[in-house]
Amino acid sequence: MLIDTLDFRFVNGFAYSSPVPAAEAEIPARFRAAEDVFRNKIWREDLARWDRDVKPASVKAHQALLAVDPATLSDDELMTYVERCRDNLQRMIHQHHSFNLAAILPVGDFMAHVGAWTSLPMGEFLALTRGSAPESAGSFPEMDRLAEEIRNNPDARELLESGQASADILELLCNELNSLGEATRDYLGVVGDRLLNSLDTGEPRAIEVPDALIARIRMAVEQHEHQDVAVTEADVSRLREKIPSEHRAQFDELLDEVRLMSRLRDERGFYSDVWAGGVMRRALLAAGARLAAESRIEAAAHLVEASYEEIQALLSRTGGPGAVELAERARYRKEQRAENAPAELGDPASPPPPMDGLPPQVIRVMTALGTAIQSLGAGPQDNRDSAVVKGIGASPGTYSGIARVIDSIEDLSRLEQGDVLITAATTDSFNIVLPLLGAIVTNAGGLLSHAAIVGREYGIPSVVGTRNATAQIADGTPVTVDGTTGEVRIDAP
Repeated sequence: MLIDTLDFRFVNGFAYSSPVPAAEAEIPARFRAAEDVFRNKIWREDLARWDRDVKPASVKAHQALLAVDPATLSDDELMTYVERCRDNLQRMIHQHHSFNLAAILPVGDFMAHVGAWTSLPMGEFLALTRGSAPESAGSFPEMDRLAEEIRNNPDARELLESGQASADILELLCNELNSLGEATRDYLGVVGDRLLNSLDTGEPRAIEVPDALIARIRMAVEQHEHQDVAVTEADVSRLREKIPSEHRAQFDELLDEVRLMSRLRDERGFYSDVWAGGVMRRALLAAGARLAAESRIEAAAHLVEASYEEIQALLSRTGGPGAVELAERARYRKEQRAENAPAELGDPASPPPPMDGLPPQVIRVMTALGTAIQSLGAGPQDNRDSAVVKGIGASPGTYSGIARVIDSIEDLSRLEQGDVLITAATTDSFNIVLPLLGAIVTNAGGLLSHAAIVGREYGIPSVVGTRNATAQIADGTPVTVDGTTGEVRIDAP
């Protein structure tokens, strides 16, 4: 790449970035590296390393930390434990992003080539990857086993439909001294401590939203087999015919690489910072509960608002921010939204310099990465027509249903099977509840955003990058989502 890094700055709690060019002395080596990228398909080495070493080691690291009960630790031991969780989270953030290029370069290359060959909606071509990332579709072996155990246990099925509080149902299932209890504990061991809709320890873990977990378990029990949404040869052939004949062999090759690498898009989050962030939050809540019991802070969750140095001071009882200050930070977090912050600060961004004269493979790398990065987000949409909300068609198909506007994790309990999710954005571990949905509409995101990918993986229509769907569409409104054209029509009740 001719970009060295991204310079990140945080302003009022929101992240902004600006690219930093590579040093001139490094350019010859980067030119040589670009020659190797496509010739050797070096992303395959990353995937092999991920499967063989990195993913298993990550699971082991998280489970080792979760084996510790922070409530049993002394104050000094608890501070050491918090530090261990923080070190783990730092490693996992770096790990996640060390796989960025392997996850996005092949798909960006595919999109750049297909975009040059045809003007058909790109979402239709990206839908050919469906079935390549089972965990993006919320499919876990542990979930399959738990669902089968409940199907075969009349008492468990009765409990699931009893109307008891979801947290109580989960506790009763976990406490079963048989294979049912073991299956429940195994499933929650995989998903329970993942952050549900964020990479931020200020947001809850899945286990903190038991209604969402129980809804997902009920759905799995009712579906004796996974919905078959895999791409057929007929799907591939139909779109392949739209590609000029002289490019079809290359189209096949590019599609194979995208399918191969597709699962890394979410897995590098699932097993890295999504899980590590949940482990970190678990430790902070335990420490926060101890401080709240002493009235040093108002609520256990407020400890996540403190910096690490402030956490150390609070836990050592040597200082740190007061309860009122932390409560104010929590209020700010809850009330402020990224879509309300300025998209840019300072002078307008300059267009990238022309690539004329660069070696062909360098142009290919930069074009692929530029295409992928631009497809993670979206530009402003013209939504002046109040009856039609416009965005980017990310997963083809049409679906009509009831809009469910989700502004916070606490709202997830209102989701019912078949609803149309209207939300600001989705992230990796949101996959736990997305199988309930009939369609997805988000304010943020582009063709390679999380909502776009999981919509295609589930085979449900998705429209992303609307900018303001949550403001334009009222909760409970009938809507029709067209994931091909990128339009959401507000229907008459």
